[in-house]
Parts: sequence; structure tokens; C-alpha cells
Amino acid sequence: MRIRKLELQGFKSFPDRTVFHFARGISVVVGPNGCGKSNVVDAVKWCLGEQSARSLRGKAMEDVIFAGSEGRGPSGLAEVTLGFEAGDEPFPGEYARFPEIQVTRRLFRGGRAEYLINQQRVRLRDVQDLFLDSGAGNRLYSFIEQGRIGEIVRARPEERRTLVEEAAGIGRYKARRAEAERKLASTLDNLGRLEDVAEEMARRLKELGRQVGRAVRHKLLKARLRQAEVFVGMASYAALVADRRALAERLREAERAESQARAEVERRRRDLEARRGELEVLEARVSEQRDALAEAEARRREIESARVYLDRQRREAEARIADLGERGERAAAQRAEAAARRARAEAELERVAGERERLGRELAEARAEEGEARRLVGERRRGIDEAKARQVELARQVARARAELEAGQARRRDLRERLRSVEARQAEAGAG
Repeated sequence: MRIRKLELQGFKSFPDRTVFHFARGISVVVGPNGCGKSNVVDAVKWCLGEQSARSLRGKAMEDVIFAGSEGRGPSGLAEVTLGFEAGDEPFPGEYARFPEIQVTRRLFRGGRAEYLINQQRVRLRDVQDLFLDSGAGNRLYSFIEQGRIGEIVRARPEERRTLVEEAAGIGRYKARRAEAERKLASTLDNLGRLEDVAEEMARRLKELGRQVGRAVRHKLLKARLRQAEVFVGMASYAALVADRRALAERLREAERAESQARAEVERRRRDLEARRGELEVLEARVSEQRDALAEAEARRREIESARVYLDRQRREAEARIADLGERGERAAAQRAEAAARRARAEAELERVAGERERLGRELAEARAEEGEARRLVGERRRGIDEAKARQVELARQVARARAELEAGQARRRDLRERLRSVEARQAEAGAG
């Protein structure tokens, strides 16, 4: 078996797919420090099944995946493929018919790992068994780092013996022997357990024999008991027949009583339904009376609000009339017209007072005759609307009187200014 080529992609310092071809003879990887020579050796060990991250000069197994650089992002997986050719001796086991094989190991960044032989998924143990006697999978002499030769020279005889045995190719047989010994020990343990089980089964057979005897006696006693129960049952049957007849008669009486009770319950239920109907009618009438009362109360509050509003307007009109009277005394030129307007305002006030009295009477009648409130609502609303219209008209008249009074006062001030100007001119003419 000989290594023919090595393919790397995403492994440590090899982000791109890189292929090393190894011809027959000695192959050497040469380069300066830091160029990745040791990474090539680590790739070979890793592909052959190395499980120690420390042996691969890392802290965790994911450290073998290319971590990225300034100009390139990290890789998602590391993949190494080793190509072998059989040479003079065929490959072991099922691969003996192949002249060449390829062993591939992949590790994804999420931690999932894969092993493949000729692109077929296999186990790590299959890879280790393939190289068991070839020397390629043995760490004792297949990979000799710096200082390893000195360790071999200084090794104890037992360690050198192990190295010689592995180099001689007897590792597979030793592994098979160890496995056979483990199986033999397991078989001996199973035989011991079988003997214990056999002894336990023998004890159980004796106990089962005793249980069988007890079961036979129990069966005989049970048959006798059944015969006695039959005799007792026949004697009890006659008494039960008599009791059944008495119970049947009592049952018929109970059924008749139940029928009468059900009839009484049905009659009372119909009476209750009738009373519920009457109660619903009474509740509907009470609800209508409550609605009518609430509506009448709302109309009363509305009329009371209108009365209060008209009373306030009357007081405001009285105040405005008094104010007009005072201003009329100061405005001699417009006193007669203001007096006439005042008379009209007083007449309107009297009419508003009469309207107020009429509304008060209507309010008293509304309180006394709440049953006829719905019929009188329309008339009272029309009266209120007319009163509001008259009140608005009165407010317009008062506004016009106020405007005319202000205009008269303005003309009076103008005349006074002109009079002072004339007097000043006359004084100047007299002095001249």
C-alpha cells in the first residue's frame, strides 16, 4: 500500500482545493518556516482518523477548518482525501479487488463529521481496520516528528518491542486476539449467569409443584362448594319468587303514585307558565308607565329650563332698559325716541312676563296631569319656540337701540369737539 496523492480543501492554511502527487520513491515537502509544511502532515494524520486536537496543534477539532483572513472569509468545512494504490499486496478485506482506494474525512463547522472510502459513507472503525497492519494508521513509527528518534532510542525494551511488533505487521492479530479474549470473557460471564438462572428455575419448579398440589385441592373444594351453593340457591329461589311477587305489587302501587305525582307536577307547571305570562304582561305595563313618567319628567325639566332662561332674559332686559333710561337722560336730542323704545320694551317685557305666567300655569298643569303629557308636548314646544323667537326679536331690538344710542353719543362727542373748536376760534378773534 502506497500513498499516491493528497487532496486538501478548507483544511487549516489550504482554503482552496490543493492536490499533492507522490511518485514512487522519496517525496519531500520543502519550504520556509510558516509556509504550511506541518499542516500537510497534520492533514495526513487527520484523514487517517486522528482524534486528538492537541496532536494536530489545536485546542478544538474545529480549529482544523480554515478560519479566514483579511481578504477571505472562513470556510464552512474541512475536507482531506488520501489516495492509495495497492502495489504488490492487495488491500485487506472487501477492498482487495480494488487497485486504488480513496479515504476521505470531512468536518463541518457545526461539528458534524463524515468518513468515506471510495465515496461511500463508513465508520471511523472501518478506516482504522483498513490501515491496522499497513503501518499507515499507527502513530508509533509512521509519523516521526522532530525529537521522535531520540525518544525511540531512549525508550524502554517494552516500548521498543511494541514498535517492532507494529512494524512487523502483527497488530491486526493482536487486536483480533484481544477482541476474542473479550468475547470469551463475555461468554464465560453469560455461562455463569445461565447457571444462576438454572438454579433459580429448579427452585421455582419445586415451588410450582407445591402450588399445583394446592391448586388440585382447591379445585376439589371449589366443586363441593359449588354443589352446596346450588342447593342453597334452589332453597333461596322459592323465597325470592314470593318476594318478587310482593315487590311487583309494591312496584305497581309506586308507579300509580308516580303517575299521580307527575300529573300534579304538570298541572302546577302549566299554572306557573300562565302566571309567568301574566307577570310578563304586568312588567311590560310597568315598563311603559316608567317610560311615560321619564318622558314627562324630561318635558317638565325642559319647560323649567325654558322658564329659567326667560326669567334671566327678562332680568337682562330690565337691566338694559334701566341702562337705556340713564343713557336717554344724557342724550337730550334722542330722549323722546329712547322713551318710545323704552315703552315698547316695557310692553314687550310685560308680554314676556305674561308669557312667563302662562308657562308657569302650563308647568303646574303638566305636574298635575302627567298622564296627558304626551298630548300637550307639541303645544308646549310651539309656545316655547314662539317665546324664544320673541326673545330673539327683543334682543335684536335692544341691540339696535344700543347701536343707535352709541351713534348718538358719538355725534354728541363730535358736536362737543366742534363747539370747543368754534369757541377757541372766537377767543382768538376777540383777542385779535
